[in-house]
This record gives sequence, structure tokens and C-alpha cells, in this order.
Amino acid sequence: MTVVGGANSAGQAALSLAARGATVDLVVRGHDLAARMSSYLTDRIQAHSRIRVHTGSTVSELAGGDTLTSVVVERPGERPQRLASRALFCFVGADPVSGWLTGVAKAEDGFVLTDVGLPAGSALPYQTSAPRVFAVGDLRSGSTKRVATAVGDGASAVSSVHAALAGD
Repeated sequence: MTVVGGANSAGQAALSLAARGATVDLVVRGHDLAARMSSYLTDRIQAHSRIRVHTGSTVSELAGGDTLTSVVVERPGERPQRLASRALFCFVGADPVSGWLTGVAKAEDGFVLTDVGLPAGSALPYQTSAPRVFAVGDLRSGSTKRVATAVGDGASAVSSVHAALAGD
């Protein structure tokens, strides 16, 4: 199994999977496992015989047919490494990457304000302060930072997009 992430949630997931007998590859983009993870977790992870830590690394490929069979992990300056894996768990964090998005209202922490979070409110769910611009998932201020929430938000926002287009 492969766990991607370098903070506490990823560490807890790796330990939980390993405790149930799985061999876990923990892929961390950063070069220091302790940079964003509590020391009690890093100590347990480094001591666990079923967890292999890949720091300074990224997942570049997923392979398989009907199910996942392997992942390719890359580290700059080294040959890509193919790892057997039947499952991939991503814990990529909850920091907004919104600097590129200009012209919309954002909270102090950088998350994008939508509908009820806007000072004047919005006529459509998930709409930002800019007409015909919608935000869903982790980028949206006040959202639950989970993949399932992002998927649900995206599906729900389609109705708002249709309404905006119909009003034009």
C-alpha cells in the first residue's frame, strides 16, 4: 500500500495500515519527515518494520488493470522506482494554493470565499465574488477538507454553473 503525504494524517494512516499487517510505502514530498509531522509519529514510523519512507519524492505513475498493481516513485537525481501497491491513499494537506487566482474575494488564510461567506452573499451556491467563477473542495473557505467533500461540491456546483449560463 502507498500513502502520500508528510503530515500527521498521513503518518497516522501509515501506522494504522502497518498495524493491520500491510507493508506501507510512505511517500513524502519534503526532505524531512519531521518537518510537518509530530515527533511521536515520526519516531514510530521510523521504528516500524513494515513502513518504508521515501522523502523528497513524488508519485509519477499509477499502473494496473482493473485494480492498482504498482506506483512509480521519483526522487530528483535518482532512477524512478516501481513499487508494488494495491492501494493509494493521498493526504496532500489543507493549505490553499490560491495565489494564482486573482479577482476573487479570499479569507485571510487564502481560502476562496463563496456564496454565504461573501459579505453581500451570492445568488448561487459555490459562486465566488466574480461572476461565473465557482470554487469547490479544499480551496473553498469553510469546506471540510476531504476528497469526498470535493467530489460532492463539484457535482453540486454543476447546477449553479447551469443556472449562471442560463441567465446569460
